[in-house]
Amino acid sequence: MRITSHQFIKTNPIKKTDERLILGTIHPHDVSSFKLPFFYGNRNSIWNIFRDVFPEDLPEMYSVEDIQKLLSNKNIAVSDTILQCERLSNSALDKDLRPIRLNLDLIEDIKKSAISRIYCTSGFGKNNAFRLFYDGILGLKLTRDIKQEKSVVLPVGIFGREIIVSLLPSPSGAANISLSKSVGYKSSSFFNSQSTRPVYDYKVSLYTKLLK
Repeated sequence: MRITSHQFIKTNPIKKTDERLILGTIHPHDVSSFKLPFFYGNRNSIWNIFRDVFPEDLPEMYSVEDIQKLLSNKNIAVSDTILQCERLSNSALDKDLRPIRLNLDLIEDIKKSAISRIYCTSGFGKNNAFRLFYDGILGLKLTRDIKQEKSVVLPVGIFGREIIVSLLPSPSGAANISLSKSVGYKSSSFFNSQSTRPVYDYKVSLYTKLLK
């Protein structure tokens, strides 16, 4: 078994001016093989989406510094729910890890920020970001309504202001299969599009609506 300790949270803290937070679980174990030494840097899937959402702010050949500048300019923070985990296999899947330390500092970090929206990159399954944050870190109970709506308004008493937590479409390419079967995609203009990547274009449109 492998122990994975998070490599990017401490060096990329949530800032007081941040208004939105993208929240995941934890990066794969071997960061030495990453394309970029940063969140989601193993495949850059989310940053490729950001490049299409913000083409004027992120160049075709971007660096960590380019991503950090974009996030800072847009008041977007990125963090994860797990500080340390045990890997039950060589897989990077959430279901194949066991959290050892959750990122409990998120509570104070969010309180000190201007964050009003939190977007989780995975949902309600075992060790998914939404579940770990809502249940594991905040100590609240997930309900059927929350899972159905894929969103919840947190009580004002937790952070001193209203914050909406919702599910962001997973940036991974593998998630495009389930997205292609969704009602939203099938009822959108992208479904009958002549594009060579209609599902990806639909995902970019969802990110644009949430982040621009």
